[in-house]
Amino acid sequence: MGDIIYKGLEIKSDSCRYFNVKEGEFSGLVEDKTTSTLTITYTKGDTNRSLSKSLGLRSIGKEIEMEPTYKPRKFEKTVITLNGLELEKQTSDIHIIQIIIVSDSESRVIQDYDKTFIVVSSEDYCNQDFIKFLFFSDKLVYLKPIGKRPDCYKLRNFPKITISNKSININSESETIYSLRRRYDDYVIRAIDYQDQFILEIRKILEEYGIELVRQNREATLTKTSHISYQFSQTPIRYNHAWYSGDNEKVLPHRLPVDFIFRCTDTVMFFDFKNKYNNVNLLTNFTEFKTTDKYGQRWSASIKWGAITEEFNHLYQSDDNSNFSNQCSFRCELSFYEVMDDRYQFINEIITSLEEDDNI
Repeated sequence: MGDIIYKGLEIKSDSCRYFNVKEGEFSGLVEDKTTSTLTITYTKGDTNRSLSKSLGLRSIGKEIEMEPTYKPRKFEKTVITLNGLELEKQTSDIHIIQIIIVSDSESRVIQDYDKTFIVVSSEDYCNQDFIKFLFFSDKLVYLKPIGKRPDCYKLRNFPKITISNKSININSESETIYSLRRRYDDYVIRAIDYQDQFILEIRKILEEYGIELVRQNREATLTKTSHISYQFSQTPIRYNHAWYSGDNEKVLPHRLPVDFIFRCTDTVMFFDFKNKYNNVNLLTNFTEFKTTDKYGQRWSASIKWGAITEEFNHLYQSDDNSNFSNQCSFRCELSFYEVMDDRYQFINEIITSLEEDDNI
């Protein structure tokens, strides 16, 4: 009538609807058709493997010490539907499923009584032959596919699904390709994301005025004589304490100074730049921008502009390309939040499981 895996021990019955596991003086197996209950008795210290030998039942996976069920449990399976693919949980206890797509590991499956980790390489997650082999070749011990395989099925990320005794239907569109080796990349949004977006926004503004933006020491690549060079002279300065948002993601406030040097051979443009800068018509009216994190959410960064230095006078000197030009310096300071990704912790869990599996 039913079969189930309990603590690594496969329990089957053709006539009972319930099973019960309890500790006693002697190990044994009794079917009571009156109560429709199969009762397994184990002695203190028994494991699934020792009971397998004494009772003739199948032992699956690692050795697990037996524990009582405390009350009869029903021979009942739970169905998990992942983007239309139906899987039946074979265990009686809670089971965790984690499926991720990675760029730096071959496809691997780690199975344990309480968890199944499926690590899929970026070459395999759309491979129909691999998907057929993974789910429909009896390789998954604690999960059994039921029904037909969906046409053109593609694996997606399912970072952590906890399956109890309630059937669930989950869909995911996540095709994020994770890296197992780059453990430092556990941020929702990083300082470099803000830096890149800031330079992109500044470049758009300056292009409208015919001024080229170039990274300092890259003047040899210039196509225009009027240009602004920029430099991030240090790494972001972090505040002394961390803030926390409502969803418990660690929010780290930072400041980052950016230095600029403007060189221009056209004196009229040079003074026009000074006037528009000071009158908040050019760069200094740009005080905020938004950056997209890796989950598609938008985060704001603020900009505080400094004054143009006193070098903004009739300084007329040769630049790196032997062009005589006027020159001035100015600075701004970016304020933004780096956000630690709590959702990324499942990567560390999988890395730990992979390492443990390698040491077995």
